[in-house]
Amino acid sequence: MTESAIGADASASGTARAPEDTRQRFAFLAGDLGDLVRFRSDLVRRLVVSGYRVILVTPNEDADLLGAVASFGAEHHKVSLSRTGTNPLQDLKSVMEMFKWLRAIRPAAIFAEGAKPIVVGMTAASMLGVRRRYAMLSGLGYAFVDHGDKSLRRDVVRQSQMLAYRILFAGCRAVVFHNEDDMRLMRKLRIVSESKAWVVPGSGVDLNAFPAAEAPVTPVRFLFVGRLLRSKGVMELLEAARLLRLEVPTAEVHLAGAVDANPESVDEDDLRRYEATGDVVLHGRVADVRPLLRESSVFVLPSYREGLPRSALEALSTGRTAILTDAPGCREVVKGEPFGELVPVRDPAALARAMIGYARDPDRIVSEGRAARRAAEERFDVRLVTAKMLEALEVTVV
Repeated sequence: MTESAIGADASASGTARAPEDTRQRFAFLAGDLGDLVRFRSDLVRRLVVSGYRVILVTPNEDADLLGAVASFGAEHHKVSLSRTGTNPLQDLKSVMEMFKWLRAIRPAAIFAEGAKPIVVGMTAASMLGVRRRYAMLSGLGYAFVDHGDKSLRRDVVRQSQMLAYRILFAGCRAVVFHNEDDMRLMRKLRIVSESKAWVVPGSGVDLNAFPAAEAPVTPVRFLFVGRLLRSKGVMELLEAARLLRLEVPTAEVHLAGAVDANPESVDEDDLRRYEATGDVVLHGRVADVRPLLRESSVFVLPSYREGLPRSALEALSTGRTAILTDAPGCREVVKGEPFGELVPVRDPAALARAMIGYARDPDRIVSEGRAARRAAEERFDVRLVTAKMLEALEVTVV
C-alpha cells in the first residue's frame, strides 16, 4: 500500500468516487511484519472491531504475510527502517519518511513496538503533533543484557537508548513492558513515570492453537526453542546436556532454532561437536514447533534476559513444565507457581542438576505439566492479554 493509496480522495475524472472511509486511523509500527502477524493478530483484530482503520507499518513484506494482514481487516505500509543500524543519517531519513507518511494519513493514534520503531515513530509523531502516542518495549534488548563482561559499544548503545527513551516517553500516553523488572528499571532510571508505565504479560498465547496433552516421559526429552545465541544460554545448555547424559544416558536434549548473522550466534562447530557425541539433537529453524512440543517432556530456556518469552508460554499451554533462569522476563513465567524451576544465569552445572532432577522424576513432569496448563489459562490467555493492551491503548471495544 502506498501513501497515495491511503491519501487519495478522488478517483479518475468521469468515474464515481469510492465511499470515503471515515474511520479513525491507528498506525502500528514494528520492526518485522512476521512478528506482528504471529504475536499481535488478536490485538489488531480487536482494534478493527473497535472501529479503527488499522495500518501496520514495517520495513518488510511478502505475499503470505499481506494476505494474513488483509484477513485481519487491516492494511500494510512499507517503510524504510533499519532494525539494528546505528547510522544517524539513515535514522534521520527514516524519521522524515515517517513524518511525511503520517502527515498524509493523519492518524488518531500511533503505537510503536521495539527500540528503533519507537525512536523513528515517536519522533515523527511528536513532530506532527499526534496526541495519542503509545510505545512498547517487549524486552530491553542487547544493550541491557548482562553478558558477564564489559563492552564499550554496549555501554554507548545503552546510554543513547536511555536518552532517547527519556525524551520520547515524556510525550507518550502509555509505555508498555512485558515484565515487572524492566518496568521497575525504567522507572528507577527516571525514563518513564509511574503513571504511564504498564506491565502486560507478554503477547499471550492462543490456548486453542496450543492444546494441552500429557507430557511423554519415555524417554524424558528437554526442548529449547529460540535463536541459537549466547545470550539465550545456548552454550550453557550444551554443556548441561553433556552433564545430564553422563547421569541419565536415556535423556534427550533437543534444540529448535538456527544460527544466523547475529554476532552473538554460537559457533556452528560447537553445535556440531555436541551433536556428534549424541548430547543434543539439532532441528534447525522450525516453522511449526507444536509437534516438537507434543513430543517433549520439559521446556528449557537458560536465557540471560527476556521480555517475556513467547516460546515458554506456548510450552505451558501445551502442558509442559519449564526450567528457566532467575533473570528478568524468565522468572515471571514460573516464580510462585507450583511448577517449573529457576536456575542461576550462566551456570551450566546448576542447569544440569535441574535437568537431572526432572529426568529422574517422571511423575513430577506430568503433574507439573498439568499445573503449567492451568497457569497458561489463568495468566497468559491471549484474550486476557489483549484486553489489558486495549486498556493501555485507551480503546473501548463496543
